[in-house]
Amino acid sequence: MNFGDKILRLSPGVKLIILVAILASVLGIYWQFFYRPLVAEINNMEPKLARLRAELSTKREIIKEKPRYEAELKETRQKLLLALKQLPDKSEIPALLENVSALGKASGLEFILFRPKKEVPKNFYAEIPVDIKVQGRYSDILNFFYKVSKMPRIVNISNIVMSSPRKTSGGGIILTTTCNATTYKFIEGAKKK
Repeated sequence: MNFGDKILRLSPGVKLIILVAILASVLGIYWQFFYRPLVAEINNMEPKLARLRAELSTKREIIKEKPRYEAELKETRQKLLLALKQLPDKSEIPALLENVSALGKASGLEFILFRPKKEVPKNFYAEIPVDIKVQGRYSDILNFFYKVSKMPRIVNISNIVMSSPRKTSGGGIILTTTCNATTYKFIEGAKKK
């Protein structure tokens, strides 16, 4: 009698016990060698998955804001170009100083002193101070300052001192005014501090 015949002659209860034992063994082997390591690996990956999801969420928020950032960048570039236009380069400085002088003369002022001083380097630009001493009526001096303020280039007038008022034969008053005009130039290739 062979092994198969012996199994067939067993009672149904014994057959059921053998079947349950075989299934339990298969499930035990599956649990031990396949399912349990897979569950352990999933548990180890859960924190990494949560971190990656958080990063993905953050990056999605950044992507939503991308048009706003691009608009800000474009606006900043336009402001930089405008600022660079207001900062002449070295070759434009003599013409700019001539324009300031011409504005004074056109305003009716007599220049006594117009002395550019040594430039003062700053971060990415240099200041170019000019000592100015003029004579003229108060309204002409104000007109000169106004015209300078409307120039496309940056020119700051500071340290204004009006003195020595004297009457003219026509009854007007002439003032002697000293001030400092400071213009700026862009320094090409300057290192940022």
